[in-house]
Amino acid sequence: MSATTARKAKPMQSAGGRGSFQRIWEAIRTRREDFTAFLIHSDSMATLGAIQHYINALVKGGYVERINTRSKCNDQQHFRLIRDCGIEYPRLNAKGEPIQRDLCTEALWRTMRIVGGEFTTRELAVQASTPERAIAHTTASVYIGQLIKAGYVVKVKAASKKSPPRYRFEPQRYSGPRPPVVGRNTYVYDPNLDKVVWQEEMNHDDF
Repeated sequence: MSATTARKAKPMQSAGGRGSFQRIWEAIRTRREDFTAFLIHSDSMATLGAIQHYINALVKGGYVERINTRSKCNDQQHFRLIRDCGIEYPRLNAKGEPIQRDLCTEALWRTMRIVGGEFTTRELAVQASTPERAIAHTTASVYIGQLIKAGYVVKVKAASKKSPPRYRFEPQRYSGPRPPVVGRNTYVYDPNLDKVVWQEEMNHDDF
């Protein structure tokens, strides 16, 4: 078969926008003084598994704390919010630590807009790095490559023997402060627009 079809984009629920973690976080902020996993489930419609996983990460990260002691097996655990970082949900791993990949893409997305002109991926990686978080050149190269496919960035000068290719951010494509998310290099999701803005197309012969 030679017809083509778009690959499905699955990981939407944890990729920003109003995915499950964002909805859980918003529900927690609304009930900030006292909430349980069941109340958050009722408010957010996220799965209990996702809620418990995320609350555990928030506890370890110092964002929420337990406020009661369960004496019976059917007692519900109550929590309260103790560290509110704003409307954007904290992106944490299971240990409650910030996910470095997300911090890097946020920095790259913000920096290329501030730079405003042409750049190489190596220059962008250096400018977006901080003493606490160095961004690898390869990370910037992969991210820029996907943003080109989605139309956020254009190549303005091809590579030569003496110099690497140069790129420019398309300011009219700025959609908001949240960086577009690259999913397994097969799609780009823009959480500001809450939509997939580019998807890889696959030939059925690939299956």
